[in-house]
Amino acid sequence: MRKILLGWGLMLTAGVMGASVVGASGGGGRGQRRRGEKRRGLHRVQHGHCSYTFILPEMERCQASPVQYGSTNMVQRDKPPPAESDWSAQKLQHLETAMENNTQWLQKLEKYIQENIKMEMVHIQDHPVHNQTATMLEIGTNLLTQTAEQTHKLNVVEAKVMNQTSRIEIKLLENSLSTNKLEKELLVQTSKITKLQDKNSHLENKVQVLESQQRDELEDMREEKNRLQGLVRTQTTAIEALERQLRVASTNNSALQRQHQQLMESVHTLINMVSTGTGILLRDQRFCDCAEAYKAGHNISGVYYIYISNMTEPTQVFCDMETSGGGWTLVQRRVNGSVDFQRTWKEYKMGFGDPAGEHWLGNELAFQMTSQTQYALRVELRDWEGNTPYSHYDKFQLASEKQQYRLFLWGYSGTAGEQSSLVSHGTSFSTRDADNDNCLCKCALMLTGGWWFDACGLSNLNGIYYTVGHNIRKLNGIKWHHFRGPSYSLSSTAMMIRPSDF
Repeated sequence: MRKILLGWGLMLTAGVMGASVVGASGGGGRGQRRRGEKRRGLHRVQHGHCSYTFILPEMERCQASPVQYGSTNMVQRDKPPPAESDWSAQKLQHLETAMENNTQWLQKLEKYIQENIKMEMVHIQDHPVHNQTATMLEIGTNLLTQTAEQTHKLNVVEAKVMNQTSRIEIKLLENSLSTNKLEKELLVQTSKITKLQDKNSHLENKVQVLESQQRDELEDMREEKNRLQGLVRTQTTAIEALERQLRVASTNNSALQRQHQQLMESVHTLINMVSTGTGILLRDQRFCDCAEAYKAGHNISGVYYIYISNMTEPTQVFCDMETSGGGWTLVQRRVNGSVDFQRTWKEYKMGFGDPAGEHWLGNELAFQMTSQTQYALRVELRDWEGNTPYSHYDKFQLASEKQQYRLFLWGYSGTAGEQSSLVSHGTSFSTRDADNDNCLCKCALMLTGGWWFDACGLSNLNGIYYTVGHNIRKLNGIKWHHFRGPSYSLSSTAMMIRPSDF
């Protein structure tokens, strides 16, 4: 009888356990009546004529609506999580509730079994059917084992669901943060684009204003240009008239200079006759330059006749028989400003002035002399403070008129500067009516005189003669750049040549 009571107690206990599991679906009996629902887990034990049926706990698959449950483990975000995440959280909560119910049932079952075991152990020794009791105990133990395994599986499933849910939530959080970051960057870029558009509009307005101003200024400049062109035409006409008058005056001046030269020649002839007692050199003594006259024993500085190249008529030149060993033939001399050096190409070609005073020997005569043999050049300078430096060139040569009397120099030395103030690489000669320089402007008109200007260069010994007190800041005066600078006009100069092997 005790065995039957124990069996019925276990069956009732199992029924209570099944009811606790499937209570959410409306009870065990009603579930058996419904053919379409899933059958509950049953365990039958046959012992002799008796049959024992146990209803085992088994979780149903429930698809609960996401609205019935609330997620307790969700991470707070700016946006709500997707439906799949809600369903996983709700399923996990449902499993946790079922696990709590099963745990309570197992505790009650274990307590009940322990109490019955204690009661039955007292009667086991005398009871004839103790084997059946042992079988029931074994069945109870098996049930407990199966329940523990199911509990362990549920724990594993719970852990997996928790891990998956955590990973999904972390990914959702990362995506949410990335989305927020991108939205912020988009707002910043949009703000920058708006500012750039505003700046662009402002700049466009400025450009339009500047274009308008430039159009107005250009129109004013065109009007000014037309006015200046008219003025230039007027000035050009006036200049041409002045040039015509100047040519007439130059013609008259040339006639006066020739008369003056003849008088000076007569005076110097008389002076030489008085000073030397022998007079000027006779024309039948043919010297090609002053060096030859010096070697012939004439060591007094003065005016001599020389025969240059194949010329039949002699040429009067001034011979310096004292400076640096003597034998120098003067090519140029400036002492007092008595001769105007603002001359034409032809005048610089043939020479002008008085050999005993200020004069220019002539480019053609210098070309003829330097074509015979190699000559050296010496430039004597004097400033208004009494300083007398010089520049010496070992080789001096002029090209022909067809080559514009180009200047070639080699071997500079001297005290008038550490470097030469004459351009030595073949500079052409220029005058006011023959512009052969390397400047867009006309150096001979701007700086006055005839010279090897190059690009208006570092020297001009044929500029305007300025007296003391008026010789400062004069760009068109007698200058030698590496001696006194570009705007100091010198007191006197002399250019002289003699054979390099003298």
